[in-house]
Amino acid sequence: MTSAVYTRTDVRGGFPRREGAPDIAANRLAVFWRPLLDLRDSPFTAVRLRAVPVVNAWLRAPERAPRSPFSLIGVPGQRGQVARHAGLDAYGCREPAALAPHLRPPGWQTLVDAIDAFPGLDDHARGLVVFHLAQLSFCDVALRLAGDVRPTGDVTHDWYVLDVGRVLARTGRFDRALPLFAALTESPDPVLATTAVFQWIGHSLRTSGPDAHRFLDLGLARARQVADPLVVSHFSRAVAMLLLRDGDLGGARRHAGLALSFHEAIAPGLPRDENDRCLAELALRIAMRAGDPSEIVACCDRLARADPYCVDVRLQLGAGHAAAGDLRSAAHWFSRAGELGTGAGAVGWFRAAHCFAAAGDPAAAANAMGRCLELDTSAREPRHHLAEALDPAHTSG
Repeated sequence: MTSAVYTRTDVRGGFPRREGAPDIAANRLAVFWRPLLDLRDSPFTAVRLRAVPVVNAWLRAPERAPRSPFSLIGVPGQRGQVARHAGLDAYGCREPAALAPHLRPPGWQTLVDAIDAFPGLDDHARGLVVFHLAQLSFCDVALRLAGDVRPTGDVTHDWYVLDVGRVLARTGRFDRALPLFAALTESPDPVLATTAVFQWIGHSLRTSGPDAHRFLDLGLARARQVADPLVVSHFSRAVAMLLLRDGDLGGARRHAGLALSFHEAIAPGLPRDENDRCLAELALRIAMRAGDPSEIVACCDRLARADPYCVDVRLQLGAGHAAAGDLRSAAHWFSRAGELGTGAGAVGWFRAAHCFAAAGDPAAAANAMGRCLELDTSAREPRHHLAEALDPAHTSG
C-alpha cells in the first residue's frame, strides 16, 4: 500500500483535456458546474455556485444592488480544470473577454462591460466586479484590476478594500491580505469591523503568521453592536474555529451554538443556505475532534443535506465517515467527489483508493487510483500504486 500523502511531479497539477465530449447542454460535468462555465443556473450545483447568477444580476444595476452577503468565493484556476475535464476547452479562458462571443450568455457580456468600465465605477460597483470575478475563479484578473488598495476611513471604499483583501487571501497572498483586515478592524462601521475580524481570524488560522487571538476581544465588542444576524453568525463561527484549533472543545461548541442561534434568525435564501453549509462543516470538524462516531455520522448527514453537490463537501464527508470507522461510506463519498472532476476530485479518487484497499477490495482501489490519474497526470502515488499492483516486484524508489 502506497503512502496516504498525495504529491505531484508538477505543483500546478496535470489536468488533461478530454476529447470528443458532448457540448455544454448535454455535458455530464456541466450539470454540476454550469454557473462557473457560463453563468447559467443548475439544480445540481454547489451552494457557492448558485450565488453566481445572483451577483451577475446585481452587476446590471449596481446602484440598486446590496453589498454581497456571501462568504464563499471561488478556487483559483478551478474554471480551467473543469473546462479541461469536461472537454469544454472553449470555456477555459484566462479572462472573461477571451470567451468567444457566440458562447456568451447576456450576463457574460454584462461582466465584460463592467471590466471595461472598471476605472470609472464607484467603489461599491468595483467591489461587486472583484467578488464576481473571484466567484468565477478569475482571481488574478480581479487583483490586476484592483491594483494596490488601502483603507481610507470612507466606509464604502473600505468595504471594497475588504473584497480585494478576501481575493488576496484566497490566492495565498496573506502578507498583503492580513494587514488590510487588521486596518479595517478600526472602521467606524461595526459591521465592517466585525467582518474584518472574522476574515482576520479565519485566514490567520491558515498561516503560521500573526496570532489569531490578536483581534478577538475587539471583535467580541464590535459584534455586540451589530444587528445583522448573518454577520454575527459568521463571526461566532470564526471564534469557534479558533477555539477548536486551540483544543478548547467546550468553547468551540459554545460559539458554534451561538453561531447557530444567530443563523436561525437569518431570512430564507442563498445567504442562509451558504451559512447553513458552513455551520454544518464546523459541526463536523468539532465532532471529529471529539471522536464520537455516532455524532460524526449525524454531522455528516447534516452536511450532505446542506450542500450535496460540492466537491469539497464530498471530500469532508469522506473524511468524516473514515473518522467514524466506516470505510465503505468513506470510499463512497470520496468517489463521489472524484466524479465531479478538478484537482479536488483527483484527491477524492486517491483517498477512495486507500479506503477500498483498507476495506480489502484491491481491484476497486486500483480503479480509483486510475481514475485519479485520469484527472491529474502529475500525481505520483497513484502511478506507483498501479505499478506495484501490476508487478509486486516493482519498487517505487
